[in-house]
Amino acid sequence: MKALRYMLGLLISLVAIEASAWTAEQNKAILMLAKENLSGKAKRKVVEILGTELPAIKFENKGKSKTRLNEEGKSVTTDEKDAIVRLEKAIATLSNRAASAEERKAALRTAVETSVDIHCVANILIDKHREADFMYGRDNGRPKHSRWFKVEDRGWEDMWHKHFHKALGAFSAEMYIYDWHIATKGMAKNYKRQEVAPRAWAEKTGEIALKALKIFQPKAIVDRIEIVRLEETSNQCMYDAAFHLALLLNKTLK
Repeated sequence: MKALRYMLGLLISLVAIEASAWTAEQNKAILMLAKENLSGKAKRKVVEILGTELPAIKFENKGKSKTRLNEEGKSVTTDEKDAIVRLEKAIATLSNRAASAEERKAALRTAVETSVDIHCVANILIDKHREADFMYGRDNGRPKHSRWFKVEDRGWEDMWHKHFHKALGAFSAEMYIYDWHIATKGMAKNYKRQEVAPRAWAEKTGEIALKALKIFQPKAIVDRIEIVRLEETSNQCMYDAAFHLALLLNKTLK
């Protein structure tokens, strides 16, 4: 499997990708894995509120709800348009027994989408740090078989949203879940001891963003293995999203 993933990483490094969010199949896989880890009561509540099961939700904001961290990587925003603030308000509505059915339905959809989105590195904006517009490219004056790439001024969002997964375009949601389970080696039990902490989740994604930003500075020469490692990191972010969403719904839909 690792050999296959490495080869896929080499193939996709040659392709220019149009920017978009995590694919519909990836989002579905996240929701399927989250559903697997819902309590019986949370599963029933989801259907009661939405009229459908979790994996049937379609993302209205196309998976691009963003949240901003300060320059230290901390989530302190109060902007009502920010994904974290919207998520916190949605949790409050879901916890309010006086909320109407329509309010709870809208809140649950918002909670699901923003919970997933804050785990995507491209959706994290960090004060005083470069936020977009660069990626690696083959056009570096080196032989075609070279393992080294020069960072170009294009495509930060491309890399996180879709570039890593272009070669996996034939993957079904079930195949993504299978791949994540292999890569994470049964880490599911670690999530069950955590607390619901959306701002901490966003800050963890921010740490990943900052590490990547240090490597992928414009004009830097980057070893291809760093690109492959970031693909694995992106998969870990999706795995985190699934378990954190399940944790949130289990604690909120009581």
